Amino acid sequence: MRQRQFNSVILCITLAATLSGCGKKPEEEKKQLKADENIVTLTKANLEHVEIKTEPVALGNLATTLKAAGRVSANTNKTAKVSSTLEGRLATLHVDLNDRVKRGDVLALVEAPELLGKQLELKAPIDGVIVERKSAAGEQVDKTKEIFTISEPTSLWVIAEIKERDIGAVKGGEEARFSVISYPGESFHGKVVRIANEVEKESRTLEVRIEVDNSDGRLKPGMFADVEITTDVLQNVLVISDAALQTDEDRQVVFVALDGNRFQKRSVKLGLEEEGRVQVLDGLKQGDKVVSEGSFILKSEMLKGELGEE
Repeated sequence: MRQRQFNSVILCITLAATLSGCGKKPEEEKKQLKADENIVTLTKANLEHVEIKTEPVALGNLATTLKAAGRVSANTNKTAKVSSTLEGRLATLHVDLNDRVKRGDVLALVEAPELLGKQLELKAPIDGVIVERKSAAGEQVDKTKEIFTISEPTSLWVIAEIKERDIGAVKGGEEARFSVISYPGESFHGKVVRIANEVEKESRTLEVRIEVDNSDGRLKPGMFADVEITTDVLQNVLVISDAALQTDEDRQVVFVALDGNRFQKRSVKLGLEEEGRVQVLDGLKQGDKVVSEGSFILKSEMLKGELGEE
């Protein structure tokens, strides 16, 4: 009797294990099938006709930037107006536009009746370049008439117009870059040094002053500028090139290299984007090799396989 009961128990356990295995197998097969559907395998012939390049998913820094319209301006902290302190006749001019002068240099001579035949010397109050001349020899001048403007062109400002809704993002001291139409494809750099206290009534913008090194003299006051101010920096985040991204229906996907000729399609969740690089929030890990050139070919091969199955 005991032997018969023991045999019955063994039979039940075996049957239960068998049934359990049968229940899991279809689910495992589905998972495996789904994984296989995301694999693209290129033949040797494919690889001979296409160029596939990969790059590793790596840690990097990405900046949050604020875009604004702006203009290049003279640095008025390094600019001075020159006029006569006495009424008289402008007798002689010693300098002209674009001449560099030093503080104390005599710029012009004025004949004034009060001086009884002596001439008044107009001297440069600062080092710089003559950027404006408003008078000619022989003209009557007085303290209300500007004769010269001197400015130091190696140090300029860019005045950015920040929209009212974005004012809270600018704190001062941030790095900024900008471009001007005169030099397409180039970026210039500066730093936010001053934020205005009042919003302009009509445009609803606030002026932000960016100090710029112009040692090469290429920038000129009056140029329009497209400005980007760095307001925050994300450090040590996963980053890939946006060239690796492909759109699959409503998803962003990349292709990860598995071995010499096999690639896996993966959906990715993205974050901040900056200058051709994008933050990866989910779907990849550091060290994964994503296809940065040729991913469109892989997508096409995958689509052909899906159409063939149908």
